Amino acid sequence: MIVTEKKQFDEVLKGVGNAQSVFIVACGSCATKTCTADEKSVAAMKELLEKSGKKVTGSATLESGCDIRIAKRDLSKNEAFSASEAVVILACGAGSQAVEKITDKLIVPALNSKFIGTTERIGIYQKFCGACGVSCLLVETEGICPKARCAKSLVNGPCGGFINGKCETDQTKDCAWVLIFEKLKKNNKLDKFLKQYIKPQ
Repeated sequence: MIVTEKKQFDEVLKGVGNAQSVFIVACGSCATKTCTADEKSVAAMKELLEKSGKKVTGSATLESGCDIRIAKRDLSKNEAFSASEAVVILACGAGSQAVEKITDKLIVPALNSKFIGTTERIGIYQKFCGACGVSCLLVETEGICPKARCAKSLVNGPCGGFINGKCETDQTKDCAWVLIFEKLKKNNKLDKFLKQYIKPQ
């Protein structure tokens, strides 16, 4: 999932500018799960906008914020959406751009996209993927991404700083390269891996 965080409200208000009427769009998928676009977040944004003298015409939570088809289906005939000058969006960057594709209204993203995360437990997300595309190393590294999970993003690790299998930058985190080494060893792929060199990316 895309892990997001709330922007400072001053930044959102600056984006709204002189627009007086605002509609709030929330993502019902990733951003809701990370509690940045849930009902509480929408209500809080509405309250802040209204305290700043803006008229909130309404809100809608899209089943999937990054789907242009859903944005078009749910918003194009929404009278409150049509009546607004600006749209404040509680979604990742892809969600903001999906809504932008269906309207000429002023688009104001209210969240920052942080990383692609894996859920450890509710509210705790780990950066396990860097969305590297064709340069993905997961096949070579037994499903553990060194670019996302190594603090130094080393593709030929480990560095010399790990201590007892933990990362030198954060002793609570496992060294990604120790995990990779142990997994390769367990699956009898270590010899082949140690003989190859991966170009720095």
